[in-house]
Amino acid sequence: MKRPGWLVLAPIFAALAACETTGDPRSGGLFGWSEAKAQDRQSARQAEVSRADHELAGETQRQARLRQRSSGTDGDLAQAIATQHFARERLRSQQDALVSKAEQLEEDSPTAATASRARSLRRKVNTVAANPGLSPAQRAARLRELEAEIDAQRAELSR
Repeated sequence: MKRPGWLVLAPIFAALAACETTGDPRSGGLFGWSEAKAQDRQSARQAEVSRADHELAGETQRQARLRQRSSGTDGDLAQAIATQHFARERLRSQQDALVSKAEQLEEDSPTAATASRARSLRRKVNTVAANPGLSPAQRAARLRELEAEIDAQRAELSR
């Protein structure tokens, strides 16, 4: 009778000895648990959390750089808008001054031909100033050319 009990217990001991040990208390049972494997599992989890923290820190830095870049871009945009507004106002002022010069030239013209040339110059000033195909710098340059023509016409009248 002693022998059959040993024979019954031998397969159970063999099965327990053949079981893989684990560090997870939810699997492996009471005899299959290994503290070293549990520490390895905890270390792996801590490494995963550390890696995620590092990744989060990198994303936080990236976000800060993007915000800084965005604020710099916003400042550049505001400056560009202000510059464009100033250029438009300067162009408008230049146009108004040239229209006034052309009108004065027309009033001072002794003949219908010179008055007609003055009206033509005034139309050119308005056309150039309103041309959306030209940049503000190109319009300003063409208006300066027209101003030179108006001044040349005024100089001819003075002779």
